[in-house]
Amino acid sequence: MTSTRACVPLLVLALLALAGPAAAQQGLGGRLDDPTGRTPTRARAAPSEAPAAPPATGGARSDAEVPAPPPAGYRVEVPEPPGVDGPRSETDARISDRLRMLDASFNILGAQGLNYTNAVLSLIIGSAQVVVGSVFLEIGPPWDFIAPIFMVTGGVQVLRTIVVDFILRPNPQPVALEYLSMRSGNRAERLARLRFGEQQLERLAEQSAILRYVDTGFNVAGAAALVGAYFGMRPDGDFQEFELIFFIGPAISLVMAIVNLFSASNAERRWEAYRTMRERMGGDLVELTPTFAIDPFFGGGSAGLTGRF
Repeated sequence: MTSTRACVPLLVLALLALAGPAAAQQGLGGRLDDPTGRTPTRARAAPSEAPAAPPATGGARSDAEVPAPPPAGYRVEVPEPPGVDGPRSETDARISDRLRMLDASFNILGAQGLNYTNAVLSLIIGSAQVVVGSVFLEIGPPWDFIAPIFMVTGGVQVLRTIVVDFILRPNPQPVALEYLSMRSGNRAERLARLRFGEQQLERLAEQSAILRYVDTGFNVAGAAALVGAYFGMRPDGDFQEFELIFFIGPAISLVMAIVNLFSASNAERRWEAYRTMRERMGGDLVELTPTFAIDPFFGGGSAGLTGRF
């Protein structure tokens, strides 16, 4: 009995020793594994206060950063581009427009240098026709009948080639190179280049027109010479239909003459277009500025107009 009572306290202490760790583990695990299925919330530190944002002003700068307005009468001086003597006027704009037209014309005309290849071939063919006609004339009948046709055709072709291709035909390439190499830095240089370009383009147009008229005259003269040579060598008798073959050459020469007469050259067309533009822009470049002068010592004065070209 006594031993049983002594064991009771020992049994109670053993149960308390076993229940202490289990209670502690249950208290911690209860927080981690809540039987209700809800995740426990943890206490968080209060967030630090962010700096206050500046008031919205629509992208405008604050009053402290806005520069002061310029004073009354303030004027910004914009420098002129290099090569300009002073403020550009309407006349300067017209000079630039006319120079652009001349530049385009001389760029195209300068690429059309003289080509003597066709002229040499024409000279050789014409000389060969004269030689063949002379041979036919020496042989006698029946070749002497067509000998004048060869001789007249070849002679006209040789004469036309020498006069038209070797003497009168203008060469625009040297003039175009000289014009394109001229300076145009200031107003005086631009005016000098403008005057030179106008004179040379007009001269090329005149030379091309003279060449066209002379070439037309040679074609007409060649056609007439062929017809005259044929009737001069033709025997008397009725006109036969096969004889129309001999008039094919003169007919072609007349057609070429008419086409050439009404076909302006490239230089003529460009000069006509430039002259039309110049007249539409007011003609010659003249600026009239009134001038006044007063003589305070001897009295009197003067007034007039100063022209600027």
